[in-house]
Amino acid sequence: MKTSRGWFIVIFAVAVLAAPTGAEARAASIALAGQRVASESTPQPSASRQENPPTHYTLNPEQRAKAVAYAHARYAIYFGGVALSLGIYFLLWRAGIARAFRNWARALSARPFVQALVFAPLFFAAAAVIELPLDYYSGFVIEHRFGLSTQSAGSWLADWSKGLAIILITGVVVVWILYGVIRRGPRRWWFYFWLVTIPLALGLVLIEPLVIDPLFFKFTPLETTQPELVGRIEAMLHRAGLQIPTSRIFEMNASTKTKALNAYVNGIGASKRVVVWDTTLKRLDEDETLLVLGHETGHYVLGHIPQGFAEFEAGALVAFWLGFLLVERILKRWGATTGVEGVGDLASFPVLLLLVTAFSFLSSPIYCGFSRHVEHQADQFGLEVAYGVVPDPNGAETRSLQIFGEDDLEEPAPSPFIKFWLYTHPPLDERIRFAASYKPWAEGKPMELLRPK
Repeated sequence: MKTSRGWFIVIFAVAVLAAPTGAEARAASIALAGQRVASESTPQPSASRQENPPTHYTLNPEQRAKAVAYAHARYAIYFGGVALSLGIYFLLWRAGIARAFRNWARALSARPFVQALVFAPLFFAAAAVIELPLDYYSGFVIEHRFGLSTQSAGSWLADWSKGLAIILITGVVVVWILYGVIRRGPRRWWFYFWLVTIPLALGLVLIEPLVIDPLFFKFTPLETTQPELVGRIEAMLHRAGLQIPTSRIFEMNASTKTKALNAYVNGIGASKRVVVWDTTLKRLDEDETLLVLGHETGHYVLGHIPQGFAEFEAGALVAFWLGFLLVERILKRWGATTGVEGVGDLASFPVLLLLVTAFSFLSSPIYCGFSRHVEHQADQFGLEVAYGVVPDPNGAETRSLQIFGEDDLEEPAPSPFIKFWLYTHPPLDERIRFAASYKPWAEGKPMELLRPK
């Protein structure tokens, strides 16, 4: 389960006062099994591939060395990016840059909304520009160095600019609401603002598939390009008693920018949908693609999106409360020397961001642990729902995961620390071993997650 390009993570991070620059997008790209594809070819499935499905994840020595190098580069970029984000907020605070932006905003108007309209774009743009070199290195240079991207520098910069524009617009609203709440409830603002973020975040989840994603990719109903596959998808979904209109199953033209392989579920209510990347459809056969879709629809059936939302909001509440406790002490001690008049001063914004960014980083193991749990459930559900539709669901699943890993440069043996801190999915070898062995139907046992209606 993931949102396309990680933009929802970035935007929602603004809504909960986490880092509004590139750190979250980089974190979202770490250790997602089957997300990156290195191979330029799209070979058709062979008989030997179907007859000899893997039982564990293997790479030849050359693939292994390349996968380890790529993974270690991504880990270094992630941890370095967090440190850079913290340093940016510290600089904007201690160097008086945020104070200067506040002064300019006050000079133009006494109205809070106009001040937010001036301050927020200046602040977020300054932070983004400082971090641009690392974003470019991580999102463009590294991807091309390892042969993972098809995107030109101009296209990458256009996407970066679109993402920044979204953050600027969202940031104005969030800053205006935040400081309005602080002025009206200086002792309870952390709780009142948390309440406000719930509808804000729900709104972002709702509009992301309809407004934000189409800014970056084109989406075509899968039934117009793969009608036979859609028929098999409908049969598979019928086993789960699930009705997903074919109009909500899309193919995304990922190949225009990346060699990545993926599929995902996002949205809520009327915007909820299943998306398959065109690279996935080219690289996998129908059975393998059905297992990928079975995994993604498992998130749909098992309620992982609302569960994840609830977990994220619970974390936000704790972060706001801790931020409230600490920011008062920090500003009491250093506020006068840095020209920050109090928490209700716009110039306090980098201090709030610094604190919540640190909390977000430290809470990564909790989020990743929850994510690994639901991703394992989705793997299990995908096998159960594909049984009876795919002749050999176990083989199709292990083949698809092995292909993902080879083309993804997925690290074969991540350290326990990296798994604990960054892995949102179980390591690929664990997933393949489980997929090869989970066969309740062969043992006369009932399905554990599938509840046909």
